[in-house]
Order: sequence, then structure tokens, then C-alpha cells
Amino acid sequence: MLFDNNDIDLDFTFLNLAGLTNNNMEFDSDNRNLFAAKEGFLRGNMFRNEYKPYKNLTFINIRPKNDRDAKLFNVMCYSFAITDMNLYLDVHPEDRKALTYLKELIVEEEKAKKEYIMKYGPLNVCDTKGDKFDWINGPWSWENLGGNIYV
Repeated sequence: MLFDNNDIDLDFTFLNLAGLTNNNMEFDSDNRNLFAAKEGFLRGNMFRNEYKPYKNLTFINIRPKNDRDAKLFNVMCYSFAITDMNLYLDVHPEDRKALTYLKELIVEEEKAKKEYIMKYGPLNVCDTKGDKFDWINGPWSWENLGGNIYV
């Protein structure tokens, strides 16, 4: 590792002061301390005890206007949940329950992606299939097909 076998004695108390070595944070196997993927995405944090609203503001409950937007929104929610759990596991790599939950989220995201791709086409260039390069066929997943900026 980076700091193994060094003659330097490093003091990491500043990490404790910054709240970056919160060892008392445990993953709940019943997921009571986690938001569902959608709510975590909307709040910007999967962990209930870590969510802090900014001033008096709250999150916006996004309502997709059509099936395509709903399927894309579902993919986005799982993708966010995976990223947040990845960050948690970076700090708590020994937490097997969290790793199991991460793997469940990955499976769900793959299902959501396949569902979107089968009906509406590729989400990215790697999703092209067959002998036709269908990536160039629009509309792309991020294009706004009418309405407002929220999905």
C-alpha cells in the first residue's frame, strides 16, 4: 500500500475531524438506513443518516412524462445507487452486506438497461447490436423530446 513500510509517521486525525473516518457507520442488512434507489437519486444520497437538506430546500419528485423517460429514469436511479454504494465500499471494503447489496443493484441496473435498450435503442455506443451501427439513429437517450428539463 501507499503508506506501508515508510519511515514516516503520519497523523490522520484531520480525517476524523472532517468526518471521513466514520467507523461507527454500519450497513444495515435490512436496508432501513438506506433510501430506495429512486429516493436516494432524488435526494443525492442513499444513506438516511447522511442526508442533509440544503437550508429549507427539498428535492423535486420527478415524474417522467412517458414510458421512455420512465425507463431512462429507472436506469439513472440504479446507476446513482451503484455509485453511492461504491463510495461507501471504498471506505468500508470489509462490509460484505453492502457488497451483496451492491451486486443486487448491479443486477437490477442491467435489467433496467436491457429493458430500455430493447425498446428504445442504445444508451451508449457499447450497446449497439447486430451488424448495424444503430448508435447514430436518434433520438439519443439524453435528448429532450419536449417538455421541460426534468426527464
